[in-house]
This record gives sequence, structure tokens and C-alpha cells, in this order.
Amino acid sequence: MSTDPQIRQVEKMMEKEAKADQKTLSHAIKDLTGVEKNHDKSIKAADKAQHALDKAIKQEYNAAATLNKATHAHDSAVSSHHAAEKTLNLKQQHETRLLQDLEQRRADVENLKQRKATNDVASRAQVHSEGPATAPEGGPSTI
Repeated sequence: MSTDPQIRQVEKMMEKEAKADQKTLSHAIKDLTGVEKNHDKSIKAADKAQHALDKAIKQEYNAAATLNKATHAHDSAVSSHHAAEKTLNLKQQHETRLLQDLEQRRADVENLKQRKATNDVASRAQVHSEGPATAPEGGPSTI
């Protein structure tokens, strides 16, 4: 240091300015470090958000595929249901026709039985009214 008071004063002022500059530089470096840390955090947050978006897109795709399968299964079940109803309706109609046919045939058989019984009674009555003298041709005669 110099002995001249004016030089000394200038040296002190320069020393003060150097300290102030160093302090300003230290604060700027500290601020820069903080900004860099925040930038790194924002990069990590953006990356994390991108992964979350990718995961959400994949889940949406899987849900859409599952929904599509369920919709297809539902449509298939509805189609099967309608086909089964149609088949049931046709079978019931067929059963009704068969039942009507069966009842008609039973009635016909019953009529045939009654006619046969009536004819049998009439034949016996005729045979008894003509008597034993008239035997059918070719049969043994009682005379």
C-alpha cells in the first residue's frame, strides 16, 4: 500500500469495488445454480409427465380394446339370444302343429274304433238274425 492518502483512498475504493463485484458475482453464480437446479427439475417433471401421458394412452388403448371385445361379445350374445328366440318360436309352432295332428289322428282312430265296434255289432246282429243255417261259403255246413 501506498503512503499517499489520495492513492490510499483510491486503493480502498478499488478494494471496495472488488469486494462488491465479488459479492455480485457470488450472488449471480448462486442464482445461476438455483436456476440450473430448477431447470433440471423441470426437465425431470416434463419427462415424468411424458411417461404419465404414455401410460395413460396405453391404458386408454387397452380400455378401448376391452370395450371393443365386450361390445362384440354383447352383440354376439344378443344375436344368439334372438336366434334362440326364433328357434324356440319355430319349435313351439312345430309342436303345436304336431299336437293338432296327433289330436286329429286320435280322433280319427277313435272314430274308426267306434265304426268298427258298430260294424262288429251290426255283423253279429246280422249273423244272429240269419241264424246258423247260412254258413259262409266254403265253410262247414251244419245241415
